Amino acid sequence: MWPYHPDLLAQPVPRYTSYPTALEFEGGIGRSEQVAAFERIGREAPVSVYVHIPYCREICWYCGCNTGAANRPGRLAGYLEALELEIRLVARRLQGRGRVTRIAFGGGSPNALPPSSFLRLLDRLIVAFDAATAALSIELDPRTLDDGWYDAIAQAHLQRQPRLSNLRAAYSAGDRPYPAPVNDRDRDFAAA
Repeated sequence: MWPYHPDLLAQPVPRYTSYPTALEFEGGIGRSEQVAAFERIGREAPVSVYVHIPYCREICWYCGCNTGAANRPGRLAGYLEALELEIRLVARRLQGRGRVTRIAFGGGSPNALPPSSFLRLLDRLIVAFDAATAALSIELDPRTLDDGWYDAIAQAHLQRQPRLSNLRAAYSAGDRPYPAPVNDRDRDFAAA
C-alpha cells in the first residue's frame, strides 16, 4: 500500500505537461520581444527546437493535455502547413545564427501524423536550420505505433544520424496507469 501524505497534496504544483506553467505566461511578450530574443542568439550558440504536435489518434481517458483527435485529415494538413511556414519564418529571422543541436517532437503524440508527414517535417527542419547532425527525440504513443512508423524512425536514423544513440524515442506506456494491450503492438521497442 502506498503511504498517504496529505501535506504534499495540499501544495499546488505545476502539471508536468506545462512548463513553463500557464500561470507564468503574460501578455507583455509580443513581436518586438520575440525579434529581440532571436537577435540575441549568437552565431554558434547551441539551440534546441521543440516541435509540438497537438493531436493524438486516440485520446487517453486520463489525459489532461490540450490535444485533439487527429480524425480529420484537413485539420492535420492545415496544422502542418502553418508549422512549415513558422519554420521558414524563424529560419529567416535567425539569418544563420544559432546551431541547432537538438530537435524534439512532442504533443499530443507525433505519431498521430502519417509517417511520411513526419519525415517531410523533419526534412524541413534539417534544411531550414542546417541541422543534419542534431540529436533527435520523439514522444510516441505505443498503442498506435505501426510498421510505417518503425520504418520512418529507421529512415530518420539512417539518413540523418551517425549513431543510433542520437535518436531517442520516448514511449508513453510508462505513463499509462493500465497495462499495455497484448496484441500485435507488443513489439521490441529496442529495435526502433
